[in-house]
Amino acid sequence: MNNLHLFYQNLTCYSLFPMNLKISIRPIFFNFTSKGGVIICLSLPAILLSTKGSIYAQDKVWQSIKGKKIDLQQHARSGQNRAKSKMDQFKYGGTDNSYNQALYIGGRLHTNGWSGQVHYHFQKGNHSQNIVRFQFAEIRHEKEIRQQRQDTVYRSLASYRPYIFGKQFKVYTTQLGYGRQWTIFPSLIQGNISLNASLEAGLSMTLLKPVYLDLLRYDALNQAYASSESCNTSNQELFLSRNRILGADKWSKGLSELRYIPGIYISPSVILSPDKPTGFVQQFQIGAQLACYTKAIPVLLQQKNTFWQASFFVGFSLGKRW
Repeated sequence: MNNLHLFYQNLTCYSLFPMNLKISIRPIFFNFTSKGGVIICLSLPAILLSTKGSIYAQDKVWQSIKGKKIDLQQHARSGQNRAKSKMDQFKYGGTDNSYNQALYIGGRLHTNGWSGQVHYHFQKGNHSQNIVRFQFAEIRHEKEIRQQRQDTVYRSLASYRPYIFGKQFKVYTTQLGYGRQWTIFPSLIQGNISLNASLEAGLSMTLLKPVYLDLLRYDALNQAYASSESCNTSNQELFLSRNRILGADKWSKGLSELRYIPGIYISPSVILSPDKPTGFVQQFQIGAQLACYTKAIPVLLQQKNTFWQASFFVGFSLGKRW
């Protein structure tokens, strides 16, 4: 056959584009010559894009993804707003007198030691608050003198740690009390600082930890050695002999031998605090404390030990109101 005409032969392929479109290419005319030469004439194909519902399906997928993205963004913004609201409430809450509760942490310097405290306040009325206070303190005797051995003869036997001459026990107290605070003069200083008074009382527990010293002793061959000992009736003379004291043993020694003495305490004080703080609330305290126990508190040897402890103090606390 000299001439062969092929009309409308269909070629169909699938696109790899994201829209998954079908492409139909329809060649219109092919002409083959009989002289061995081949002439192929291909007209410009008519490209028809047939979606057959795929575009609609793709739109639904993208709309779903876009909707989920918007929901996630809105949820994130909502979480950020809630966090910011809580931070603002924590930062600015209680900056005026319209608060119901307050929590403080602070410390005090006593004439016979130091203490750390945590106290919780809740409003009883417009000008009064109830107080719950927990306090941990160390009691020291006014005649305590810290010393350290100076010679080097026996340094190989023990560390020459500083010690307090004649100290038999380390004395600590824990106190849990309840009281009331009253506003005496509101906005007294610079229109913001109020003068308050408080009175509290509660339970007090004394903890006695034996003090261990490295004492110089000699064996049967008159060889010197160090012996870690706490004070008792048999070695009290060595405890009171500076030549036989090498130094203090480590603080943790004696914790398993704690002794307890129960008691009660009462504490009046004067407090300065801001009415409208800009952030954290500060309290400055000046007061006194009297504690009585069921037994005398043995602090120092050769000193009179009493069943009561009295002190004056100044303190500072930092906290939040809400």
